[in-house]
Amino acid sequence: MADTPAVDSESDDLASAHFVHSLMQFAMAVRHRKNIVIVCLAVALLLGALYYATATRYYSAEAGLLVLQVGSQTWSAESTQRSLEKTVLPTYEGLIVSTKVIEGALALLQPQDRIDLAGVSRENWANVLRGNLRVKAIRNTNIIKVSYESKDPNAAVAVVDAVVRSYLNFSAETYKTTAGEIIQILGKEKNQLAEQMARKNEELLQARRALGDMGLPVDSKVLHPLAQRAVSLNEDLIKAQTKRIELEATLAALQAAVRNGGDLQQYVFTVASVVGEQLLLSNLGFTREDAQTQGDLQRDLLTYKGEMRNLQNHLGPAHPKVAALADKIRETEQYLLGYQDRVRERLEQLENSHLGPMLIDLVQQKTTQAWQLESSLGAQFNQAQAEAVALNDRLAQVQILEHDLNWLRELHDVMLNRMAGLELKNEGLDVRTTVVDEPVVRKNPVSPKLVMTFLLCLLAGLGVGLLAVYLLDVLDDHFRSVEELQAILGVPALAMVQQLPASESVGVETLQIIADPEASQSEAFRTLRTALLLSNQDTRKIVVSSSEPGDGKTTVLANLAAALAQSQKKTLLIDADLRRPGLTAMLGLRGVEGLSGIIHGQLPVASMAAQHIQTTALAGLDVLPSGPRPTNPAELLASPRFAELLAWAELAYDHVLIDSPPALAASDTAVIGRLVDGVMLVVQPAKNHRRVLIRTVKSFSMLKIPVLGVVVNRVDAGKSYYYGYDGSYHYDYQSYDDSEIEFDDDFAPDDEIAPRRVA
Repeated sequence: MADTPAVDSESDDLASAHFVHSLMQFAMAVRHRKNIVIVCLAVALLLGALYYATATRYYSAEAGLLVLQVGSQTWSAESTQRSLEKTVLPTYEGLIVSTKVIEGALALLQPQDRIDLAGVSRENWANVLRGNLRVKAIRNTNIIKVSYESKDPNAAVAVVDAVVRSYLNFSAETYKTTAGEIIQILGKEKNQLAEQMARKNEELLQARRALGDMGLPVDSKVLHPLAQRAVSLNEDLIKAQTKRIELEATLAALQAAVRNGGDLQQYVFTVASVVGEQLLLSNLGFTREDAQTQGDLQRDLLTYKGEMRNLQNHLGPAHPKVAALADKIRETEQYLLGYQDRVRERLEQLENSHLGPMLIDLVQQKTTQAWQLESSLGAQFNQAQAEAVALNDRLAQVQILEHDLNWLRELHDVMLNRMAGLELKNEGLDVRTTVVDEPVVRKNPVSPKLVMTFLLCLLAGLGVGLLAVYLLDVLDDHFRSVEELQAILGVPALAMVQQLPASESVGVETLQIIADPEASQSEAFRTLRTALLLSNQDTRKIVVSSSEPGDGKTTVLANLAAALAQSQKKTLLIDADLRRPGLTAMLGLRGVEGLSGIIHGQLPVASMAAQHIQTTALAGLDVLPSGPRPTNPAELLASPRFAELLAWAELAYDHVLIDSPPALAASDTAVIGRLVDGVMLVVQPAKNHRRVLIRTVKSFSMLKIPVLGVVVNRVDAGKSYYYGYDGSYHYDYQSYDDSEIEFDDDFAPDDEIAPRRVA
């Protein structure tokens, strides 16, 4: 378990390296096909210019509305702002785009301002207007922005102005309707009080005249206890009647709002003031203890704040007492705010269909209680009045009439104040809306925008170009240049060999570098020899392979060995392709005992090698043929005798060059690669698939076998020779014909031919 982080880190590094490698590969593909990207960009920009030249211009106008919440709420400014953002502002955003407001705006528009409605049926006008209208509240403010896009800048201003006016008219009408109903009810009560005041005044005058005839002091302030009781009951009766009138007025307004489908949220606090906050909270699901706790905490908060002011006069803010008191204040305020939020959330959850009946029921209960209290007080007052009159009928009557008249006057004043307050709120009860930004005509269109169009076309052209490059790169799975091959495979290109002329004979004399040493093709092999000799790595023992059959690895290997021998380097060629020994056939050594015999033999490796190695006509160049084909070539190459052979050859020769099967066709190259200094790959860019070459190099990298480089063969070659190799990476040894064997990468059948040496 301790090695898990290291493994994860290594996996991440490999993933990062793979990503960078893929990115570099794609960058090279883009560089190679940059003309495609340029064409896509040009076409996209041309289409963008055509669109910008022919697109319809749209102009925008914008207005700003300031929404303020007023009224008798005692909540904090922070909670009020939060309530605006959560409920009020979203409500008014929806109200501005409502059907009534939109229809009202359409009615205010002049015919010349309906340019966007041309060709649209009348029933779809509202949808078109709403589709081009944008309403959004600015975060952390009380401002709502109303904007409209039109084909004409003047029409855009006219539409925004019409929508704003329609919204203000709708709000004012809604508020005036609610307040007007209450004022109307109170007006009727006021007229009735005026009539009662006139009658009471007349009765008082008559009573005073009668009392004056009896010689009693009219202005006497001394009352009998019975008369005083009647006066007290009369005062209580006045209060009960006042309360009952307020309840009836509130009940009537509530019932009217329910009938008209009005917003009942604005009546919550009115109902709370007449029925009691605790009763309202109880019906909302809050206990009496919650309300009592809130009241206690509010008193505690005032006490804490007073103590804080006293402590701050003597102690610093970091003092423990000050910090502790500050924590109490903060916790108390958070609790109160949470309580208010819970009340508000409960109100918001209640729909009008539930809230209306609940409020009406509460007011009706209180109204019934008020009627009962008024009836009880009336009966007690009548009884006390009768007793007082019986004691001093005349004097008590005068005093009672005076109190009745004063009560009527006070009640009349209360109603006048109530009506005046409602008239002041008639312009907006709890929420006021004011236009702070008037719409203005803007001559610059908001659509289409030149910069935005250019950027979008640029991105679209670049995206299409890169996509086309990627698709072409996926479909064309070949290397397009030596630089790309080196960059992707991560190995150097040691030499580039052109197409060699065909040769029908065998033997060392037919090798290109010997047959035509002055040709440019021969110079490529001398370049390859120089690259290996000057390499920073040890290149004395090299295995030569390819990713696929028919890439010319045997031809390149033989010519490289001849070039080394010509430079006075004693060189040994070993044909380790025991499956299809093409080197043996090329040098005319088919049927000669060789590598397989040494590995199968029982004599010492050195003595058997001296017997089986064939000298050639080129001084310094010896060849070890493959020998008869074995049934288990991979197991032979993995045997200790093969490793012992390579160790002996390293002491006897300057260079040991080994021919092996294609790397992906068999595991032989990997087995040999662990015993030599490195692998040299022969590739044909026009023939080999890029993914196959990448897999070949990666397979050597995974096995920690160094790849010395690649030889780019048959630069101008067209069609490759067939090697019995297909996409499944296996050899086909079932049928062959001696007459069809090619010298390049082929080998002879298992006919036993007498050994012979090349002179």
